[in-house]
Amino acid sequence: MKITITPCILFLWLFAASCHFEENRRLKEALSLAGDNRSELEKILAHYADDPEKSKAARFLVENMPGHSGVTTADIKKLQPFYLQHAAISEKHNWERTSVWEKEIDEWWKMHKGEIFFPRMQQDIRTVRAEWLINEIDRSFKAWKENAYTRDMALDDFCRYILPYRFMERICMDNCRDVFYKRHAGWFGDRKKDFRDVTDSLNLLYKEVMHSNWAAASMPVYDVATFEQIKRGLCSDRAWFNCLLLSSLGMASSIDMVPSWGNRSGGHTWNSLVIDGETYPFEPFWDEDRWKYKRIYNNECFDLLWGKSRLPKVFRLSFEWNSDGPLEDRKADGNDVPALFRTPFLRDVSDQYFRTTDVHIEITEEKPEDARYCYLCVFGIPDWIPVQWGKIERDGSVTFKKMGRDIVYAPMFYENGKLLPAAPAFLLNRKGECEAIGCNGKRTEINIHTYTSFFDVKDVLKIKRDISGSILVASNDPEFETADTLYCITDSLDVWENEWHFPNAKKYRYVRLIPARDTIALCEISFYEKGFELPIRDIRIAVEGETLVEGETPDALIDGFSATGWKGKLKKGESILFDLGKERDIGKCFLAPYTPPYFPPEQDIELCYWDNRWVAFDTRENNGSLHLKFDGVPEGTLYRTRIKGYKDRIFMYKNGEIRWF
Repeated sequence: MKITITPCILFLWLFAASCHFEENRRLKEALSLAGDNRSELEKILAHYADDPEKSKAARFLVENMPGHSGVTTADIKKLQPFYLQHAAISEKHNWERTSVWEKEIDEWWKMHKGEIFFPRMQQDIRTVRAEWLINEIDRSFKAWKENAYTRDMALDDFCRYILPYRFMERICMDNCRDVFYKRHAGWFGDRKKDFRDVTDSLNLLYKEVMHSNWAAASMPVYDVATFEQIKRGLCSDRAWFNCLLLSSLGMASSIDMVPSWGNRSGGHTWNSLVIDGETYPFEPFWDEDRWKYKRIYNNECFDLLWGKSRLPKVFRLSFEWNSDGPLEDRKADGNDVPALFRTPFLRDVSDQYFRTTDVHIEITEEKPEDARYCYLCVFGIPDWIPVQWGKIERDGSVTFKKMGRDIVYAPMFYENGKLLPAAPAFLLNRKGECEAIGCNGKRTEINIHTYTSFFDVKDVLKIKRDISGSILVASNDPEFETADTLYCITDSLDVWENEWHFPNAKKYRYVRLIPARDTIALCEISFYEKGFELPIRDIRIAVEGETLVEGETPDALIDGFSATGWKGKLKKGESILFDLGKERDIGKCFLAPYTPPYFPPEQDIELCYWDNRWVAFDTRENNGSLHLKFDGVPEGTLYRTRIKGYKDRIFMYKNGEIRWF
């Protein structure tokens, strides 16, 4: 018989052989790194030699074990005195997170944190014992097959989301998953129920384990027992707690995170369930609306209380080694890799949350010697933060994969811990198009009244209350005997910028803003004719009311600056009339709610602009002004109001309107 080997079959053979070789190589490398612990790992592999599924699972854990590490139970015992003191303070306050509790916990932590013992991490590959890991594997398989929602999932997914004994570094390897299993075995046994409701009913049992409100936020928590003891921690703490809890019951769970927001300071960590290949993210701590992240993390919508959340990337913490990126490039200097990418245990899952764009740029600045990678950055604390890498091609171009939209980015080199501009900053707009940002040679006037776009929830509610419920109506009759409704303003407001498009076919000369209550507060309202990029400027305003903030006037509502505004009390039945001068085809309206002016007292206020570096334009002393005006500022670029000790945000400025990023 003559056997013909086609190119396709030959390719498949070679591919399978290469995969087998790669698996053997990784296993041999892991065993070689185990040192004196090698015999323990070999016991595990031998134990499952006759069970193909569990053998594959054991190999998965051993092959991916290098790089993982944590503390020991002996280390945690040494920390117990601190945890007991923490719990005692909370117990004194009946476990309520009041401002008094926060102050006392913070003061205690400042006094004692210098005494705390920070243990040295122990490598899993050198410390894991055969008996312990065999128990972990067997219990994981048992819980998996008992779980009605995951029992039919692929073995590879089981290995990624249920099998791992570790979901975050530094956490102690103990028997916590056995404890969870004994407490809640069979919890996910009825597929007729919505798995989200079942998950909520389980997490409700741990409702008292709350966020620390940043009190003693740097105090380490290394194990489940301690977390249940002190009942306070950060989002990242509750995330690994939830994964250990859920995976012990056979639920496929993960930790997802945004390394740095694209429109505010800091980042966030949360949990996801993976059911039938779909990601279901949820708030790690108990919340009445825990499953909202797919809704508010899509880079298009916003939360009614927290406003817009713009995510440049979402990464999933994994037990599995990810061989992609600068860390795996042997020609790349490790000192030239940002901290985020110095771990192999990240998977990019951005496209499971929002529409993404592959961004291709040309490097315009001089490249550091031996630089092989470029990094895309967002503005964070204290400046630009790398969130994605791209390999520099021979032609000097770079592609950054799967980037979030409606965010300002700056391409940077990273050399010896410092970021260096690689190309001009740009806005990746909502359509996925890159809009260049840079000084255009012109000068402009900039008005500002605060240094950041972020408000506390209580402030957001107040800002919305001052305008929500109001109605915009239009007419050509100054007495409004007949009128058409243009827009009803609800609490679905962004606190900084709102743009409403009107499909009406009629032209109008007059617009009335009918308030929902006798007080009204607004920073700016602008009307645009269809087809025009600039707002209508020759508008007259008529309103009868009492000004509530000294120095403000109603004319500020139409002065073309969103940094100025008016807060007033109207006479009963009164409204605000806008005379557009003639009948106009109104295409859209821009509205900025009233955001209170604020600059920290007795602080210098420095306006800076971006010209491939931050350039100080002018510094003013806070003299109690409601807003500050800067003349002759370079136009078309990014700006920030820098104040020592405060977390400012960047913004763009067009037609007098501030747009925060």
